[in-house]
Amino acid sequence: MIRAMRIAYSPNHPTRARRRAFRHPEPGRALKVAIMAGLMVLGASPAPAAEKAAEVALAQQSETHLLYAAYWGGLHVADFSLSSIHNARSFENRFRLETRGLTRLFSNFSATASSNGKRISAPPSNGPSAAPGADLYLPSRYRADYRSSKHQRWVTIGFPPGNRPATASTGTRPIAGKEANWNPKDKGPEVLEKVVAAMRIGVVDPISAINQLQAGIKAHLEGGPANFTLKGFDGRRRFDLDVQYLGPATRIVFERPFDTYHVRVMPRPVAGFKKRHKILWKDSAFDFYLSRDGRFTPIQIVPQKHGPVLSLLRTCRRPCELPKQEE
Repeated sequence: MIRAMRIAYSPNHPTRARRRAFRHPEPGRALKVAIMAGLMVLGASPAPAAEKAAEVALAQQSETHLLYAAYWGGLHVADFSLSSIHNARSFENRFRLETRGLTRLFSNFSATASSNGKRISAPPSNGPSAAPGADLYLPSRYRADYRSSKHQRWVTIGFPPGNRPATASTGTRPIAGKEANWNPKDKGPEVLEKVVAAMRIGVVDPISAINQLQAGIKAHLEGGPANFTLKGFDGRRRFDLDVQYLGPATRIVFERPFDTYHVRVMPRPVAGFKKRHKILWKDSAFDFYLSRDGRFTPIQIVPQKHGPVLSLLRTCRRPCELPKQEE
């Protein structure tokens, strides 16, 4: 979740970059959460062994639907939902965010994102974005759509199989009735190649990174390393996520105690960052509190310095509806 919520400037860091970020949020900041789903079919007429394997994978399929609220300095700044369906072979994640209160007044920012791909259970030799011994989540496609008071923007990332670099493209389009706010120079689509090809190999998108984080912590509890690094790519920027397991912790969220695993995630810019983005990312770290019920659900995400605190409101039987905007 390391990208979807850096929407406002910090009162403790009143730089021009953060004031600009508050007025005109870009789809490159924040905490992006989301989670898993999907079923991959191998062939139209599978052999009996393959058919049996598909039945086993389906039997292991699970769905998770979560609703979160984000608060900054006591102010409600956003709501977002996360949906995940996954099994032994594949995963799919869906994410939706709506800003609230003053943040919505200044930016009218909202976002949706989805990712899907292949899951490999505890491979003997993991890829560069996985902790040793952890299940491997290999994304196939990522799509994010952002809407602000100025325009709508989209980003797509394709992850070819094998040792080939991810490819990304982006574009914008005007909001109906607000064409005057749109800059035609940004219309796209444009192919994003600012990050060299070699740096786009073995990467995961911002949502799939959460899956890989959870798998890495699970592997650690089964004897794997406590610290590992994930290679992330959001279409424009390459970043590393240094993950450190800090142990069990009891966390009070909305007056309810949770037994959690405390995990620290430290993003590091690698390539494709503008100067103002580096300011926002520099020395940032997030404390993840994952449930100790075997699901590793993110119960709360807390920035060590400035930023919104993301807290789980509830789970749902189906995709969670976002609360209506208060007038």
